Order: sequence, then C-alpha cells, then structure tokens
Amino acid sequence: MSNEPSRRSFLTASAAAALTFGLVKASTAEAAGAIRPFRVRIPERDVTELRRRVLATRWPEAETVTDLSQGPPRRTMKALTNYWAHEYDWRTTERKLNALPQFMTQIDGLDIHFLHVRSKHENALPLLVSHGWPGSVIEQLKIIGPLTDPTSHGGKAEDAFHLVIPSMPGYGFSGRPAATGWGPDHIAGAWIELMKRLGYDRYVAQGGDWGALVVDLMALRQPAGLLGVHSRRGRTCSSATARGRPTRA
Repeated sequence: MSNEPSRRSFLTASAAAALTFGLVKASTAEAAGAIRPFRVRIPERDVTELRRRVLATRWPEAETVTDLSQGPPRRTMKALTNYWAHEYDWRTTERKLNALPQFMTQIDGLDIHFLHVRSKHENALPLLVSHGWPGSVIEQLKIIGPLTDPTSHGGKAEDAFHLVIPSMPGYGFSGRPAATGWGPDHIAGAWIELMKRLGYDRYVAQGGDWGALVVDLMALRQPAGLLGVHSRRGRTCSSATARGRPTRA
C-alpha cells in the first residue's frame, strides 16, 4: 500500500503550520511596533491612598540652623506636604493630559508613553522634547500651545512645530525596565526609533537636565533625519547640528 497520501497530507499540514507560525510572528512584531491611543485613568483609591501617606508623615525635630546647611527647613516641607494633601487637584491635571493626543508604543520590549501634538501648519518642523529628572511630560504642557500654534501667540506660521513629547522609561506612564541597560544612550536610540516610527524623516530635538544628555547622544549617533539638537543642563546651554545641517532648535 502506497504511503503517498499520508506523505502529501503531512507536507500540506507542515506547510500550513509554517505559514501560520510566520503569520503569528509577523503579527506579534507588528503589534509590538503599533502605536496605540492612550488615556490617563488613575483610580480614586490610589489618589486617596497617596494623600493618606502624605498626611501620615512622621516629622523630625526642627533644624538647629536658620540657613539651608541642614537641608530644607521643616516648615518648608510641611507647607509642601500640605499642598499635596489638600490643595493639589490631580483630576484637573488628568483632564489636561487627556485633552491632548496621547499614545503608547513598544520599543525594545518596553511601553513608551508620549504626547504627539501636530500643528495646524503643515510645514511645521517636527520637534522631540525630552524631559529631565525627576520631571515628566507635565512640565512641557505650557509650551504646546505657543509652539504648535504660534500665530495665536504673536508668532508666525514658519515658527510652528509638530511636537513629540515622550515619557522616559520608568517615568510617568512609560513602562519600567525590568533589567539594566536603559541608560541615556539606549533612550536616545529609542527616541530615534520613535521619530522614525511616526514617519518623520527630518526633525530636531530638545532636552533639559537628564533629557539634555539624551538628545546630545542622539546627535552623536547622527541618525538620518535629525537636523540638530538643543540641550540645557542646569546653567549651561548648547546647540549642535547633526550631519552638518543647520539647527533650528
């Protein structure tokens, strides 16, 4: 009796399985690189628990000096905790964030949260803004209007930018690395990948504090499309060009 039918069935099944496996791998890779809409939703119980912890602070005795040589004065720290416990309104901040286009994408196995606010001016220059330590994208909310819509703030259309404002790994709503290796150079590579994934073939970057180091390292990599960077660390400020192109940051 010939075993040809069974052999044919086996080869057909193997081919189908290989095709399915290939499609699953492609689908997984595509899902990992997908850009997903994101909205902030913090449970009220978490906000309540944070306030409880702030109010449960055990205060040491007052400092013995009148200057800052022994650290922040106790009265200053008490005023700060009082603000966070009774005056700060997280829901207002949450609404401000959710009023803006927010997204999540996975880069090198880690979820990266970012704001992506495009200007109404089509010729706007894409600008990546990287926050510092211990900051967040909330620091940058005040610059979004003037930079994306300069004509409403006394500027010109040619001053407009499309803004990409990511949260650093472990900060804000980005994922927390489960292993070492996510230093400034790795983050620089992730920001380059993010701009590429968004389809920007020419852009500039700006960073302050820790973000300054990240964008400096982006420039050192000289990726295609990066026109220049502007960085600010403490009292110092510098601009640089990538691949010899003029900077507009």
